[in-house]
Amino acid sequence: MQLCKPDPVISVISVIIVNFNGGRLLTACVRSVLGSSVPVEVLVSDNGSTDGSVADLRRRLGDDPRLRVVENGANLGFARANNAVLPMAAGDYLLFLNPDCIVQPDTLERMRAAMDANPAAGMAGCLIRNPDGSEQAGCRRFVPTPWRAFVRVFRLSRVFRNSPRFSSFILTGQPLPERATPVEAISGAFMFVRRSALNHVGLMDEGYFLHCEDLDWCMRFRAAGFTILFVPDVEIVHAKGVGSAGRPIHVEWYKHKGMIRFYRKFFRHTYPTLLLFVVTLAVWTRFSAIAAVLAVRKFFSRGTKDATGTSLLVSLPADQRLPGVIVTGATSQIGYFLIPRLREADYLVHAVSRRPATGQQPAADSLVWHEIDIAHDRNALQKIAGAKVLIHLAPLGTLPDLIDTLAQIGVRRIVAFGSTSRYSKLTSTDQGEQEFVRELIESEDVLARKCAEYGIAWTLFRPTLIYGCGMDKNVTTIAHFIRRFGFFPILGEGKGLRQPVHADDLAAACLAVLDCPAAHNRAYNLSGGETLTYRQMVETVFEGLGKKPRIVKISLAVFALLLKAASVLPAYRHLNLEMVNRINLDLDFDYLAAHRDFGYAPRKFKFSRTADPHHGEHRYPAAAGGG
Repeated sequence: MQLCKPDPVISVISVIIVNFNGGRLLTACVRSVLGSSVPVEVLVSDNGSTDGSVADLRRRLGDDPRLRVVENGANLGFARANNAVLPMAAGDYLLFLNPDCIVQPDTLERMRAAMDANPAAGMAGCLIRNPDGSEQAGCRRFVPTPWRAFVRVFRLSRVFRNSPRFSSFILTGQPLPERATPVEAISGAFMFVRRSALNHVGLMDEGYFLHCEDLDWCMRFRAAGFTILFVPDVEIVHAKGVGSAGRPIHVEWYKHKGMIRFYRKFFRHTYPTLLLFVVTLAVWTRFSAIAAVLAVRKFFSRGTKDATGTSLLVSLPADQRLPGVIVTGATSQIGYFLIPRLREADYLVHAVSRRPATGQQPAADSLVWHEIDIAHDRNALQKIAGAKVLIHLAPLGTLPDLIDTLAQIGVRRIVAFGSTSRYSKLTSTDQGEQEFVRELIESEDVLARKCAEYGIAWTLFRPTLIYGCGMDKNVTTIAHFIRRFGFFPILGEGKGLRQPVHADDLAAACLAVLDCPAAHNRAYNLSGGETLTYRQMVETVFEGLGKKPRIVKISLAVFALLLKAASVLPAYRHLNLEMVNRINLDLDFDYLAAHRDFGYAPRKFKFSRTADPHHGEHRYPAAAGGG
């Protein structure tokens, strides 16, 4: 087959994607490539998909002139499908990419720079991560020679742990090199190839149908004198096996058949016939065992779903959701509303919390949950790959120690929450509140300074009196007291002004500033859409509970006795006299700057008796619009 020669004036990178029932991940993959920082063209070679993936791709991205879809009409196999569209490619570099991979905007630019810096390299791979952030096996490896395969099949590396002769050909788990380094083989999920080297070596071997084409090509490139490069500081995410998930036994058949072809092609004359026979027997024995297990598993899993209710243990988003968003403090009140909003806006959400999600969750097609205590393990976020944004709902004091790690994993945008308490509690005589205010102010200062050092754009929200789903200690505490005792005590007239803000309005504000340069490196006070006196706020809670307001004015001395008595109950232990004294102080804040910069328009205060007082029996519903 005659390959097209690239136009020397064009510096486009050609990306070839072979698709077979890649689902909506195909669109996610293509969209991530089209978002690259360098000129690209995308050639999708479809092997007779029947899942609507091609139709979805054309509907969403078909108008982009950089995309070309070739429908082969049948499953030609991986090598043949790649070769079929090569004559259409114009780039001097070509990326052979699986349809369930997500690349970053600078992935191709950095890979080309690595290849330009290593002219002896014929192809290169990068660090491929699983959706949970772990390194994917096979993205850097030795060639699986018959001896190495023999060692792996019989797990001799576990018996002879300290012997290099019995080491595994998979390098996963070994320390990553500091810079681009030669390896024997990379993964076929991501192969960045120099055009001139490809012209010298030739096309992929179409004798393989699925699997081992990449190993074959690596062998041929190295035999021709080219280096295979592994670039550790470029990362992608690979869901792995989406198109083949429905036919696992067929996939295993082609994988093992391809391995036998690989051994016979390259090692027939260098290994004893007896060893090749034993290895061949072991390969087919292994296939038989795997096929039997898969058949039994399929039989017993009919009509059921896996534990997560999805076809992948941890899947990538159904549509392109880049950049990915890390949400710390994900089980908080704002997280209750923010996570569904992010998912509906087509983001891949990495939810981080000290405890796992509770209650009912939607299928995890765009939600990866990480059980991490960021206060004690600041480096644990390193395992999250591909996220460019952090929305920090956890206490602001936990954020400064995370920024170094966030910069390392590529986060370039931070939205964080402080509190207007930095103003309202500034003159408090309570030692605990004084310490809280000092921490808030210091954390804000460190956030601005560290983000400036790393070039991270930040936005800080200072909300006041949050309510929304029964998880706050202000409005909900009032409602609990009213439910329990049928009245509510107020010191004096309760004329202090309040502006309760719904947690869903704060969630909406998070999305509004993600792509809003006007909000970069600025702090905003976020209050609710209605200003009420403290007494009016309490009366509204009574009305929301369907009760007639019964408000009792009492003196400070009596209030102190009531407070001491109530402190034996867990729901009221956080109350103190300083909070009581503030009942008659104005705690209203102007949100006009937020309205001007990103259209912030909060709702009026309305308390509903259906607000969940038990921290949400049904976690993370569709984004709520009511109060």
